[in-house]
Order: sequence, then C-alpha cells, then structure tokens
Amino acid sequence: MSLESLFQHIIFSEHQAEESRRVMREVRSEITRCRGKIKKATEDLSEEKIKLESKVQQLSEKSFLLELLKTHENALERQLSEIISERDTLLQACEAIKNKTTEEEERFIKEITDFNDNYEITKKRDTLMKENIEMEMADLDSQADVLRRDRLKRELDLYKAEDMESVYRALQAEVDLLELALAPKDPQDSNSLSHEPPHT
Repeated sequence: MSLESLFQHIIFSEHQAEESRRVMREVRSEITRCRGKIKKATEDLSEEKIKLESKVQQLSEKSFLLELLKTHENALERQLSEIISERDTLLQACEAIKNKTTEEEERFIKEITDFNDNYEITKKRDTLMKENIEMEMADLDSQADVLRRDRLKRELDLYKAEDMESVYRALQAEVDLLELALAPKDPQDSNSLSHEPPHT
C-alpha cells in the first residue's frame, strides 16, 4: 500500500470514527432523552397508579355500600311484603269477625223476637205499661181533685173571714125586706110593727 493510500485510509478511518462518535453522541443523547421520557412516564404511571388505586378503593367502597343498600332494600321489601300479608290476614279476620257478629246479632234478635211472640211478652208489657199509665193518670186526677177542693176550701174560708160581716148585713137587709113584704096592710098592724124593736 502506498503512502497516499494509507493516508486516505487513515483519513477515512478517522472520518468513520468521527461519524461513529457523532452517532454515539446522538445515541447517548437519545438514550438520555429516552431515559427522561421513561422516568417521566414512570412517574406519571406511578401517579396514575395511585389515582387508579384510589379510584379502585372508592369504587370498592361504593360497591360495598351498594351491596349494603341492596341488602337493606331487599330486607325492607320482604318486611313490606310480610306487613301487607299480615294486614290482609287481619282484614280477612276482621271481616270474618264482623260477619259472625252480624249473624250472631241477627240470630239473637230473631230469638228474642220469637220468644216475645211465643209468650206475648211485648203485648203484656204494653198492657202493663198502659195499665200503669192509667193508674198514674187516675192518681194524678185524684190528687188534682184533692188539691182543687183544698184551693176552693181555702178561698171559701178566706171569703167568709173577710166578707162575713157584709154578708150578714146583706142577709139582714133581705130579711127586713121580706118581713115588710109579708106584713099585713092594717095601719094598726103597721103601727104596731113600727113600734116593735128592730131585729138583731
């Protein structure tokens, strides 16, 4: 190999080495950049993982609460169904009791009515009531008569006590008039009557 060829080979080798160094620098730079990206991606991934774990935790808690609510809802629905069933049962029992009570009342009334009709208790009671009323009315009439005779006796006594003297005078005047009317027409008799003392 000639010197020139050797020199060109060396220059070419240096050029390749320089190109290799440049490529290596670019590769290192790219590696550094990629590492930065990887680091950032790792950090972002870690943050996202933390967020995801928090969301998973929240979702798990919400799922647990949802299950509790569903369980509670199912229990309430069963309780409501039992209450409705019990209410229907009580309503049926109440209706049956009501119907039975009505039947008992109707049967009791019929028995009482038949008993009264058979033994004429109602008629006898009406008769007794009528007789009692008539007796009470008679007693009231008797009492009224007694009281009336007592209001009249008292009035008569009061009238006698107050007007006895005036009645006596009126009767005396009537007696005198009658004596004058019955006296004879003889003047002597009239004179003799005129000399008689007045009646007391």
